[in-house]
Amino acid sequence: MGGPFKYDLKTRRSAVEIAVASTIAEASRRLNIPRATVQSWVHASVTPESPREPAVVYPAFPDEDVPAEEILDHMERRFEQRQAREQAEHWFAIKEKTNEAIAYSWFGDPHIGSNGCNIKLLRRDIEVIKSTPGMFAANCGDSVDNWGGSLVRLYAENDVSRQTERRLARWFLEEAGIPWRLWLLGNHDVMDQGLSAYLEGIHAHRIPVLDWRAKFRVLFPNGCEIKIDAAHDHKGSSIYNPLHGQKRASLWDEEADLYIAGHRHSWALASEEVASGRVINMARARGYKYLDEFARRRNYVVQQCGASIVTVFDPQATSPARLVQMFADVEAGADYLTWLRSKS
Repeated sequence: MGGPFKYDLKTRRSAVEIAVASTIAEASRRLNIPRATVQSWVHASVTPESPREPAVVYPAFPDEDVPAEEILDHMERRFEQRQAREQAEHWFAIKEKTNEAIAYSWFGDPHIGSNGCNIKLLRRDIEVIKSTPGMFAANCGDSVDNWGGSLVRLYAENDVSRQTERRLARWFLEEAGIPWRLWLLGNHDVMDQGLSAYLEGIHAHRIPVLDWRAKFRVLFPNGCEIKIDAAHDHKGSSIYNPLHGQKRASLWDEEADLYIAGHRHSWALASEEVASGRVINMARARGYKYLDEFARRRNYVVQQCGASIVTVFDPQATSPARLVQMFADVEAGADYLTWLRSKS
């Protein structure tokens, strides 16, 4: 009861001295102290307040990390910053400065650098976009192959290296003169994480470069708002409906005027009016990989159109059906946009 700390320093020292000179049992008997208590003092070779001089002195290393509380404070601030970013990305606004019709050309998976990329068509479409007033561009993802993991071996079958591929990605994003409005990162863009960081660094704070999906609004000075749910792909697939994922998003996700994606190397367009009177537009861009061994082996249909999908937005539309018009050919979309702007 009370433990060893009920004894004063003088008693403790006497117990250790007797035990060292005689035995622990003798010290316990003479001072009426439990043997276990005396033994603990002796085995420690100290009196509770008088440590024995150590045989060796080691350096006192400082802790290699900051205190846990500081780490938690930092984590809390980082969480708040990430949360603020996520909230800001939800239905963010792209504010146009004109009430004239404009168009977005949605590049399906370009896969630039792949031997199967239709470079001639890609360059033609880029020139059409650049030369058409009011025409802008968005990227649905998979700009390059960016093979990662065990698939790195596929570079041996390609004409360009990873380094050259990244050079082409930079050209596409920054040097080709494309008037970008949005970039999405697809599954190929993040196979090797170095590429996604590279792409985000090139265009940091210039245009949105977002992972996989973006929900945003195109706003016009006259108050017209077009809501767009763009993704590398939307969840869900069906052998009977190439736009199943977009239809699913329109039914079970947040409302939008346009649902558009890429990813599957096929194209399709559809519009329908729902019970509320809103017209929903659904699209998938085919992309530019026209020679695809993977698709050939699985007997997929190789489509010839829809590499990019053009969506023309008319903020002066008098009918919901005319607010968004879609085209599976960039030149056709550019021609319609030019005609529509000439009327205003």
